[in-house]
Order: sequence, then structure tokens, then C-alpha cells
Amino acid sequence: MLLQFSVENFMSFKEQATLYLEPTKDKEHQENIISIGENKGLSVIATYGANASGKTNFYKAITMALIMLRGSNTRQINEPLLVVPFKFSPESVKNPSKFEFQFVARDNIKYIYGFTADHQRVYEEYLYKYSSRKATKIFERKNIEEYSFTAREKNVLSPLTQWNTPNKFFLSTATLWNAQITKAPMEWLTEGIDTYTDLGGFNPEMIQAYQSENADAYFHFAEKMMRETDISITGIKAELKKTPINPNFMPLIPGLIINGQLIQPQEQTQLEITTYHEVKSGNKNVQYNLKLEEESLGTQLLISFSPLLKNALDKGKTIVIDEIERNLHPNVVQYIINIFRNAEINKNGAQLIITTHNTAFLSLNTFRRDQIYLVEKDRETEESSLYSLKDYSVRKGENIEKGYLLGRYGAVPNIKGGDIV
Repeated sequence: MLLQFSVENFMSFKEQATLYLEPTKDKEHQENIISIGENKGLSVIATYGANASGKTNFYKAITMALIMLRGSNTRQINEPLLVVPFKFSPESVKNPSKFEFQFVARDNIKYIYGFTADHQRVYEEYLYKYSSRKATKIFERKNIEEYSFTAREKNVLSPLTQWNTPNKFFLSTATLWNAQITKAPMEWLTEGIDTYTDLGGFNPEMIQAYQSENADAYFHFAEKMMRETDISITGIKAELKKTPINPNFMPLIPGLIINGQLIQPQEQTQLEITTYHEVKSGNKNVQYNLKLEEESLGTQLLISFSPLLKNALDKGKTIVIDEIERNLHPNVVQYIINIFRNAEINKNGAQLIITTHNTAFLSLNTFRRDQIYLVEKDRETEESSLYSLKDYSVRKGENIEKGYLLGRYGAVPNIKGGDIV
């Protein structure tokens, strides 16, 4: 369960920006609060802002931090890190970026993990855990290669520093060398949270799900989503098919040289998804089928998205989706939001974090004030800022959609009238 994420000096965020998922003392919508042990979090966060305000940049920060950490063990000594500082300032462009996660791992312990890095090296890194109400240090790293540990962990962790390099993360290195104290937080950062910028197409998680031994469960879940969102699909089937490779593409396909002869594959394996429809014909129903690419973009998106949704609900994952409404009707998006708000469905504390432009979801009938975030960019300095609706004195029955569109909370484009030619 994600409790907090902070970033500083990354892309359009020069100053520190923090997304809080620990609920405030607000008593509204207790159904939107999930619990793991003594820790509480919000099940859904919705983020709004004008085009080019920085919404996507904030979630890119989460994505880049996770990608850098997950790829640490395979990173070559001179391979750059995916860090992009705020570039509209002579000071910040030279400074490293900062990232921090606060989360509850699968061992039900709260951890704080953070690091400071530029595109060449990791300057600072730290990991703390809450065994009580106070955080205790597991390790700290300063000045690139200066490490410190608690006396209890020093004998185990200190020898592992020799395997780390300036552009690698010690959390990843220690876990690779079987340090048990770092296993749970690294596992959560690897498997407990994922970000998505494009749900369409054959994403790897969908392909794996529809080919797995549990494929029937994934198909059943997708079919149920189709029924509940009023899409007339009665069945879904997937199969691997081998097709010949277009000869025009052969020069681009790698192969092996055996006895001086180039050997290349002549066919490729593809996952083909078929959907089934029952159509009324006279006094009986007749079944027809379509290929997935013949379905609407919205249907394709739901079929590709449903395994990600099922995995999140089954495993209690946090998923971050940029512009979730792309090709989806607002009622379908509301249906997905409500899944995460429903404790009978969301039994394992899964979380959904979205960016959206659709103001139909801006309602205190659905969300608490601390579940709505806004991103605004200063057009003079080009700096983005992130803030919550809880920072405003919003009355319980207030129409926040109307207030937002009127610019009462900021984070809307300043449309200027006049001719463009």
C-alpha cells in the first residue's frame, strides 16, 4: 500500500511535490479508506490539471524511479540513469533529483525508501522501517559511496557494498545478494506498484495472463466486465498462432550463423484474441465471432486492461494510470473507480491513482477532499506544483465540478479569446 510519494527537481517540478495517500481526519466516505494492520490509506486518487501543467510529469517521476531501481542489477558501469532535472534554472539543471516512497510492504511493515541521483550516479540513498511509532534506520548512503548501518545489520550489509557501483542502488544490490532485511521493501517496489501510460494494445501483462494456466479466470473476469459495462460480448478466447514472417522484414530479423550460413526464423508466434457475440436471429440466438482488432478501441482497451485490474485486486497492488478516460465512456471509468471503493470487491487493499480531464468524477458524492489532487504550472517560471482539494475550504455540499471549471481551485487553462488567424 502506497502511503506517500515525493519528488523534487524532476522535469517540471523544481520544488518538492508530495502525493499523500494517508487519509486526513475527515470523516466523509470511510468506504474509501483501506487498512493494512494499523496503517490506513486511500483507495483512489484522482488528479486534475490543464494540458502541459505537469500531471504526466509527476507520474513519470514514479515510473522512472521504479524503472531505475528495477533495472539496477543489470546496469552497466557507465550506463546513464533516467533522471531529467528541472531545466529552466541554471542551478537546478546542475543538481540531482530526489525521490521518496513511503509504503506498507507485504510483511505489513511501513518503510521509507528514497534516493538522490543525477543521470550519472546515486548520491544519497536510504531505507527506514517502522517497527514502532518511530522510524529506525536499515541503511543510509551519502556522498555516493559512504554507507552507514545499524549495529544489528552492519555485519550482513556492509560486505555487500563492494558489489555496488555509483550508478546502482544498494537496495537492489543487497536484495540480489540475499539480504533478508531488504527483501520485503524491494519486493513491494518491484511487484506492489505499477504505472501505465497506455492501456491499449497487447501489453506484456495481458499476454502473460491470457496464456497462463489461470487464463480461464482472466477470461471470466474480462467477460464479467463486458457484461457490467453493457458491452455485448458473451465470451473471449485466446490462442497462439504461428504465421509466416513477411519476407520484406527478414533483413531486420536477427539470426544465427551456422557453418557459414545465416539461419533465421521463418515464422512468428502471435497471440490472437477472439470475441464472441450472440445475435438475435428470428426465434433463436446465433453466435458470431470477431477478432480483437475488429472491436471498438474502448472494448480493446477493457480487454487488455482487465488482467491488470484483476491482478491489482487479487494482490492488493497500487496501479497508476495516466489519462484513464482515453477511449472509455465516463460511466465505464466510474465503474472502475467504484470497484476500488467497494470493500467487498477490493478485499486486499488495492489502490488506483489516475490522471483525468473528465470533470464528471469531480464530486464529493464519490471522493473525499483528500482524494482529489490538482497540478498547476506557473507560466512565468514554468514550475509545476501539486496540491490537494483539502487545502481549500470546501463545503460538504459544494459543487466542486462547477467550482473547478470556474477556476476556483486553479489548475485550469486560461483560455484567451480572439482570432487565431
